[in-house]
Amino acid sequence: MSSHRSCALVLACAALMAAVAGATQYNVGGDNGWAVPGAGAESYNTWAEKTGFQIGDQLLFVYPKDKDSVLLVQPADYNACNTSSYDKQFSDGSTVFDLDRAGAFFFISGVDANCRANEKLIVMVSAAAAAKGAPAPSQGSPTTTTPPPSPPSSSDAGGAAQSPPSSPKTPATPNAPAGASNSTAAKGTPPGAANGAGLTVAGLAGSFVAWVGYAMLAF
Repeated sequence: MSSHRSCALVLACAALMAAVAGATQYNVGGDNGWAVPGAGAESYNTWAEKTGFQIGDQLLFVYPKDKDSVLLVQPADYNACNTSSYDKQFSDGSTVFDLDRAGAFFFISGVDANCRANEKLIVMVSAAAAAKGAPAPSQGSPTTTTPPPSPPSSSDAGGAAQSPPSSPKTPATPNAPAGASNSTAAKGTPPGAANGAGLTVAGLAGSFVAWVGYAMLAF
């Protein structure tokens, strides 16, 4: 009974410390603590796979310090239950381990037989855990293009509609001289050329009449 009361007291104290520190603390093995899983009990790794560990969280290992220990090891030593090679060793009976980085942590019991009986644990810490408790980064809002100002309407100009400037007037074509035929004007004949041709025919006719009169006088 005294051992169970001591274990409960340790768990309560550890939970209180975790709450004050603002970290989530997970009790490895639950009420049974860090020990060989019982028959039909959930394995440590099955429990760990269902738990979302984040950077800053803590693992609490409670065990009898004179009979067991916790080793932080490399993957190869984890698979082989090699208790003679480890990165860190804990044997205080109430070990609080800080998950201070993203990635995998490998733990085994310091007792070879216990490790081979599945007293071993792999904890995966998500890289996204660095943002735990921090506001999510805001997403950049799409850039809005401001449309150019529209041209002033007729109402803005005092109600007077502004018409576009008129095109320059085409210079008027000079009238052709009176009496000139369209064909002559089209051929570029100088004005009065048609009249000049009429006078020449009349002069020839007068000369012919004068010659006839001269011939009659000669006979």
